[in-house]
Amino acid sequence: MSGPHGRGDVKSFNRNNAVIEREGCQSPHTRNCFLATSVMGCLVIVLGLLVLTMAPSFLSSMILKSLALSPGSDRLASWLLPPVEAHLTAYAFNLTNPDEVLKGGKPVVQEVGPFVYRAVTVKDSLDSETGQSQMNYDPLGSTITYRPRKIYHLVSGDPDSTFITVPNIPLLTGFSGIRDSIGITKGIAKNVMLNNGRGTPFVNVSFTGLLWGYNDELPCFKHTRPEECPPPDGEIDIFSEDDDDDDDWGDEDWKRRKRSTENEALRSRRSSDEDLSRIKRSSLDLDLRRLNFSMLEKPKAELVNCRCEWGLFRDKNVTIRKPVTINHGMKDLSMKGWVEQFDSSTTLGWWEDGSTCDQVGGQDGATLPPSVSQYQEMEMFISLMCRKINLKFEKITTHSQLSTYRFIPPVNALGSHTDPDPTKVNLANSCYCRESKGFSCLKSGVLNLEPCKVTPDLPRGAPIALSFPHFYQADPSFREAVEGLRPNKTLHQFYVDIEPTLGFPLAIRPRFQLNAIIRKDPDIAVMSNFPDELVLPFLWAQDGFSEPSSDMASAIRFGLAAPHRLPLLGGVVLLVLGVTMLLVSAGWWAYWARRRTIEEEIPLN
Repeated sequence: MSGPHGRGDVKSFNRNNAVIEREGCQSPHTRNCFLATSVMGCLVIVLGLLVLTMAPSFLSSMILKSLALSPGSDRLASWLLPPVEAHLTAYAFNLTNPDEVLKGGKPVVQEVGPFVYRAVTVKDSLDSETGQSQMNYDPLGSTITYRPRKIYHLVSGDPDSTFITVPNIPLLTGFSGIRDSIGITKGIAKNVMLNNGRGTPFVNVSFTGLLWGYNDELPCFKHTRPEECPPPDGEIDIFSEDDDDDDDWGDEDWKRRKRSTENEALRSRRSSDEDLSRIKRSSLDLDLRRLNFSMLEKPKAELVNCRCEWGLFRDKNVTIRKPVTINHGMKDLSMKGWVEQFDSSTTLGWWEDGSTCDQVGGQDGATLPPSVSQYQEMEMFISLMCRKINLKFEKITTHSQLSTYRFIPPVNALGSHTDPDPTKVNLANSCYCRESKGFSCLKSGVLNLEPCKVTPDLPRGAPIALSFPHFYQADPSFREAVEGLRPNKTLHQFYVDIEPTLGFPLAIRPRFQLNAIIRKDPDIAVMSNFPDELVLPFLWAQDGFSEPSSDMASAIRFGLAAPHRLPLLGGVVLLVLGVTMLLVSAGWWAYWARRRTIEEEIPLN
């Protein structure tokens, strides 16, 4: 082995291995592979830099584009079924001295409540007859039209056993309608109103009754009574016959028939109420859009068990509401949520003809566009308020670690155009004054809603006025006329807190107060001692929600972070990968360059 022949074998073996290594690792294929790796590494680095610099804006634009209410989108689904629970929180003003007020004394009110109702809105319920959805896209335009239903379910308070003394709205409405009448016509109408129903300007009812219905015969006076129902108590049927020969229909027969009718109506009503309770209890599990609501819908006044039932919001619970047409934002995202039509019209028909007040517009509640600025003004349409309301930026707030812009009505939002105070005067509100049509124009902070309550049956509307709770930001004379009011900005201010980038409201609290307009009328004894015009509050409420749900907040945080975190993560991964590829290629070239140098210095033979 150590001889000349053995040393030759070793040299031959080393020479063969070197050839193999040079032909394997330094072959054209290997060199091309590492060269391609170098090129790919450079491209990956460039791609990583592009992702870091350009992807954030691209992802932001894609996320913003997804905010439009497009058919079948996640955004439409969350608009139809919001990831947050809304509540209606209501308070009543109990009049503690009604007898003194009837004699001309100053009203003393006491706030009662709160009573909290969960509010579920169904925007795409199906028509029970046609099966068609109440939500439809305009195929040639940029709008979506829907007819909402709201289902209210009590979650806090005891409104059934809480009794309050409040203005008798049906009677005051009737008196308002005959105020300008004269002579015998007014006298007859007055007697009819006083002899039907409660017959007094103030009534004591439960809070549940005030909102959802209590017995009062006056609102149903013009309704056609079923044959089975006798005239209400105190009313004389002038068409009845006292002929003794007509004895086939005796008192006992009448009572039996009346009891039969009442029992049938009671069973129907109980069935309807049970269905409504079941819907309320199971609203999270049921597909509300497919339910048949026809048995649950109620008018404001209705004969039930041969007795009239009237409620302030009786026709607001479950009953389908007027159609609202809004911009879906697919063509112009900045117009998302803008109200284009209300009740199939571009005008409201309540305020001065051709004015901006009567023009439909404003944002549809919580449906807002993205990219909100502190320097912009926002208009919001509130159907209950019968108008648009202007909102301005106040301050930055925080909800669930998310920064929001708070928008509030300015101090002159409900300002009179004739107010001498320069901080409260609002010339733009002049078109809400319908004095030329016989409706009084109230001082700053209170809006006369009579024009928007006009119907064929009520040509003078209902004597209702709207303000912020406790006459917050209203003319001091309103508070001076009523004792027991304590306006507080924190408790009574209307506000909406908006996440500015995506435009989602994280808190929205429309707060409003309903007031009865009571006017002195010397021709009616019970109205003769009032002031010329008394605006008496009887209810205030706040809608919406004060905090986002945890799921909602998490989704918004992800949407805000994604355009920055995802590109950062992706860009870093690409850069690391590209640099690794370059290092591997560079290492290979360095290694074999060194091997080649060694081989040249130490010949194998």
